[in-house]
Amino acid sequence: MTVPSQMSVRRIPEALHLKVRVAYAAAWEALVGTHTDQALQFVCEFASRLPVLEGLDLYLHVTAIPEAMQETVRFRTLTALDLESLPALTELPALSGWKLLRIDLLLEQQRYRHRYHEKTLELARMVGARAAEAIVATHVENAIGFAQLLKGAMPVNAATDRYLREFGLPANVAQMVMQRVQARVAGEELTAQYEELPPQPLEPVSPPRRSDAVPAVPASADAAGGAPVPAPTPTVSPAAPSPSAPVFPGAKALFR
Repeated sequence: MTVPSQMSVRRIPEALHLKVRVAYAAAWEALVGTHTDQALQFVCEFASRLPVLEGLDLYLHVTAIPEAMQETVRFRTLTALDLESLPALTELPALSGWKLLRIDLLLEQQRYRHRYHEKTLELARMVGARAAEAIVATHVENAIGFAQLLKGAMPVNAATDRYLREFGLPANVAQMVMQRVQARVAGEELTAQYEELPPQPLEPVSPPRRSDAVPAVPASADAAGGAPVPAPTPTVSPAAPSPSAPVFPGAKALFR
């Protein structure tokens, strides 16, 4: 995980760059606050089994805190710690005197110490799992806020994936966060689909109809006087002679 000032704003509208930077910083601060609260509770619960500094180191060991965030969580936890209210550290039994010469007693003491430390580590893993759930819940809230900020510019899944990549979450944690974000916004997304107006259907364009009528030829104007010139009259060819008519001169006189 990088610090908020080095997180990318590529493929985000330029008008939202400042708001996205502020969202990165707010998400980082929320994660630091959650880790600080969980570390403070962890140290107080294990104060009877471990010294304060060892308990804080154990918390950083059993929880996945980014390296860039560890120092901030450490000093905020120490500054918020009330040393007077912590329970006293339990002292383990120790052998003294002639008991130090008993091999069986020495072995039993070593086995007891081993069981005690194993139990402490087991309890620490359980408390670390509780802290991990709180961190996942914080990531979910951060991712939902980030998706709402980019609403209209980026889909919810894309905005959530962008948040997960910028904060460098492991694959298993990222899957948990993505699933919870989808579960949280599912109802809103289903309602939003009914508010969107469907696209208007395109009306089919009918092809132009061809007219069967022959356009009238306008009468041309006379070049000299400007008077319209009538259209030329078609010439009628003379009728062919009838077959019964004489075909040469003087034939009529022969039939008289």
